[in-house]
Amino acid sequence: MIILMLSSLSVRTNEYTVRSLNAENKIFIITLDGFRWQEIFGGADSALLNNSTYTSNAAVLNELYGGQTTEERRKKLMPFLWNIVAQQGEIYGNRKKGSFMNVANPFALSYPGYNELLTGSIDISIFNNGKTPNHNSTLLDALNATATYRGKVAAFASWDAFPFILNKEKSSVFINSGFDELTENNLSANETLINSMQNEADDPKTTRYDELTYLACREYIQKKKPSVVFLSFGGTDEAAHQKKYDQYLQQAANADRMIGELWQYLQTLPEYKDKTTFLITTDHGRGASTGNWYTHGILVDGSSQTWMALLGPTIPQLGERRASRQLYLKNVKELAMKILAQP
Repeated sequence: MIILMLSSLSVRTNEYTVRSLNAENKIFIITLDGFRWQEIFGGADSALLNNSTYTSNAAVLNELYGGQTTEERRKKLMPFLWNIVAQQGEIYGNRKKGSFMNVANPFALSYPGYNELLTGSIDISIFNNGKTPNHNSTLLDALNATATYRGKVAAFASWDAFPFILNKEKSSVFINSGFDELTENNLSANETLINSMQNEADDPKTTRYDELTYLACREYIQKKKPSVVFLSFGGTDEAAHQKKYDQYLQQAANADRMIGELWQYLQTLPEYKDKTTFLITTDHGRGASTGNWYTHGILVDGSSQTWMALLGPTIPQLGERRASRQLYLKNVKELAMKILAQP
């Protein structure tokens, strides 16, 4: 079983092609873009929930996500995370309990964050969200280059910058992001409907609806049975930048529901049942105060603060816990390798 002591990991990140990788193991790395640890561990923030600047219908939102205690609020917001993951896995990043996780990059923006997560390193030349091809090789590329996982790696993302973050032009990984159509031969009825729905969106955006991203991912799983999946939801960040706390909470609740549905679905498939680990995290934090919760970046206090949750057959049932040391987003790559190397 994996207890998160990253300093003692035996599988180094420069040893992708050697020994250890177990083809039976599956991993889903799932991100909620820019979702704060404050809501993960505390649920809806009453100061924001009842602020008409950020919440348009406080009465309804209080019924949905309010509560007298932290435990009640967070379970109402993210029931799968707290009723399943917290009971059967591990969750890190509750700073009120001495559990610390941060981005290691100084910029606290999405592109630098995803680069850190997927490469396990910091690249100071990646300092904004500009759509330039990433010159760094990612965990997904490295795994797809192994005999164990070749052709079994896929990425689905709502944000349309991922073709650049994952360098789609050079990558051999299957990537579907933003408003990319599904172009496989023999599209299913559901895949055809997904294409139609996203093509009919009448408001130009850079982020596809997370529900469409999820459905595209699920259809691919049903047809191709990938072993390594990167699934990135963007709705939380989109709503926050619009300063809409009500929608931010709703997007988080939607993501939790889809993650729970995906977990349940995978348990019905013999290729995945008792072989699959979910690693759930975020690319950056946000402002820590009522006045700046919606933004993030190098000058915004709280932007580097992140979190991580783990659920799977080799993850001990330890719930909320502290790691043996400060965690960083760059540690995810190494941790994923250890999970995939479990016998």
